[in-house]
Formats: sequence, structure tokens, C-alpha cells
Amino acid sequence: MRIFLSFLGVWLAGRVKLRVPFSISEEIRRNPQKHPSKEPQAKPFHFVSSCASFNLPFSSAVLFLLLIILQTSCYTLPPETSNKYPLLRLQEKYSIYLDATWTTKDAAALLKVFESIDPYLLNPQFSSWNISDDELENGIKIEFKDKSTHVTISRRALPTEESEEILSPEKHLFSAVVQFITDNGTNRSAIELIMRTRYGIDVPSHAALPSRTKNNTAKGYSDFENEDLMLIMSVLEEFPQSLHKTPQLKYIVRRVDKEEKGISSAMISRGYITFAESIFLRDHHSDTSQGRFHRDDTRKIIAHEKAHFLWAYVFNHQLKKDWSKLGGWQQDLTRESGWSTTQERSAFVTDYAYTEDPNEDMAESIGFYFIYPDKLRSCCPAKYEFIHNRIMLLYGKRWSPSNPM
Repeated sequence: MRIFLSFLGVWLAGRVKLRVPFSISEEIRRNPQKHPSKEPQAKPFHFVSSCASFNLPFSSAVLFLLLIILQTSCYTLPPETSNKYPLLRLQEKYSIYLDATWTTKDAAALLKVFESIDPYLLNPQFSSWNISDDELENGIKIEFKDKSTHVTISRRALPTEESEEILSPEKHLFSAVVQFITDNGTNRSAIELIMRTRYGIDVPSHAALPSRTKNNTAKGYSDFENEDLMLIMSVLEEFPQSLHKTPQLKYIVRRVDKEEKGISSAMISRGYITFAESIFLRDHHSDTSQGRFHRDDTRKIIAHEKAHFLWAYVFNHQLKKDWSKLGGWQQDLTRESGWSTTQERSAFVTDYAYTEDPNEDMAESIGFYFIYPDKLRSCCPAKYEFIHNRIMLLYGKRWSPSNPM
């Protein structure tokens, strides 16, 4: 805007005919008869400011305007205004008003999360936010009163100091913001849009599935519940941002599984993952006597299946070769899987990882890395360090806002 006004001032200066010059030469003053013009010619005025110096004919009014423009452009925002930028930006762009419990650092973290989410998801409506020391479900409490929205964020959801041990310091705050944007997980269109824009995954109905995906009839499939998709997103968010999208992973399917069919908990196919319906019906507490398991087991399965796509389409040959060597894997045509290991069972996080191949070994290990990290550290410290350093840290450094994968 200041540049535009500057050019406007210069243009006006050229259009204005001066009646009172800034200076009249001594020759004109002493010998006016030599100059038949009724009005003496103006000597170009040399204007100097702390920002620029140039010669132009000016009227006093235009000079005054340009002086203000140029002098103003020499200043930066005062520190107190600069420090309030995150708060002001949240108000201006998202109609979010933070109370005194928020520091500038906390406000900056919240702004970063909102700006990382697709703008089409955001429908700014006035909301007031505060921070509480209480532990809240999903890190957030949303209340509607006095015709406005009041949001409380748990202090535990705010990012801690970044370190190599904390790969995604803002993931809890992100999950809380997603709860806000999706109206506590009830806005299906917002949920599906986040799945598509942030993770590259569609959630099609049975009728929209490619023909190769369909079982026989629609009875073999069921729609994902909103809660299912929120759970899947919480797991995908655990991965480094450069691994959020895997181009070959296009959509997900939920199959009705019956015991006689022998369907596994989940399986990957070309371009999609099929999840068994039963893994989303599990209790929040372990109850193996009833055939139900902890909710975290479902999260581990989701991470496991995502890891298969990374093995197939993202990880390079050297990384897979080094992992195979770490697990003592060697090709063995006498085994159904085509692989066997020279190491003992105790070097693997599960029986399945031990009896299959390096691909399944890594998928199981990555699932435990996210969901049960202490178990992976205790049984397989070298594998934990490999995943942490060679995958999570390495790919975590490959993403930047200006060049996302």
C-alpha cells in the first residue's frame, strides 16, 4: 500500500502546477524583466529523508504526503505489537480470542496448527479460548453458551520443548484442534476432508469403490463410523509429516468380518487398506475372555498397515537391506514366507514378527514404536534406535512448509 501511495504522490506532483515555489533563484529575483513569464520558474526541490533522496518538483501538500509515506515505511512494528502477532492473527483470520492464560509462545503454536489445516475446513465463528491445568478428554472441552463458543485446552496438550525424543511436539494440540474443527468428531464432511487433504486418503462408499475392491455384495462392507476415522487420523498424525501422504495409498475400506471367513484384522491391497470391522468394536479396556482387546491394539494395527506402504513404496533398498541385516534375515525357500532368521525369538517384538519376514518385522516394530514403545525398547533396543534415527528423525527433517511431500 505504501508503495502505491508513493507512486500516486509522484504522479500528483507532476500534475500539480506550482503557484508558490519552494525556492526562487537569485537571477530571477534580481532580473525579473529578463523573464517574461508572470510566474518565475521553480527550481527543482531536493528532498532528503532518512529513507531516500531525489530531485522532483513538488507542491507543499504533495511533499507533506510523500514525507509521511516515506518516513512511515522506515519503521518496523514496535516490539509489543510484534509479540502480539499470533494473538492478533488468530483474531483476524479465525475469530479466535485468547484470554490471559495464553503466552505468546502458546498462541504461536495454536496459530501454526490452524495454518497447517486446509483453509476450506475453517468456518470462522467467534470463539474464546483459555488454558486449564485439568486433564481433559482429547485435550479439549468445547462449550456453547451465551450464543458463543467457549473452548478450554488442557495444558498437557500444548507442545513441550522440541528435542530429538519428541518427534511431533504439536500432535496433541493438533488432535485437540481437529476436535474443535469437526465439532467433537460429528462433522463427517470435515473429517473426510482432513483425511483427503492431510493424508491423501479417501473414504468412499461401497458404491464408489473400484470393482476390484468389492467382495460380492454390499453386505460384505460397512461404513466407517466417525469415531473410527478420528482414531485412524490420530495414528497417521504420529508419523513424520513427510510420511503423512503415501501416493500409492488412495483409500480405506471397512469389511464385515465373520469368524468363519477367517479374515485378518487388516490387510493391504493395491492402493488401499482393508480393515476388519471388529477392530473398531473393541473395548477401551482389555477383556480377552470376551474376545475384546484394548483400543490401543487397534491403533497398533493401523500403524502396522501404514508401515507396509512405506516399506513397499517409500523406503529405499539400502534402508531395507540394513533392517534385514539387523534382524538376521536371510532368504529361505523352504519357508512359506521365503525368509528365516538366525536370531532368537527374544529379539522380536511378537511371534508374528519372528515367523514371517523383514517387512512384517518392521511393520510390527513400527506399530510398537508408536503405541507400546517401552516394550520395543526392552526387547529390541537396536530396532527401536533404527526406527527412531533412520526413519522418524530422518524423514522428520525432510519436510518444510514450503516443500511438503
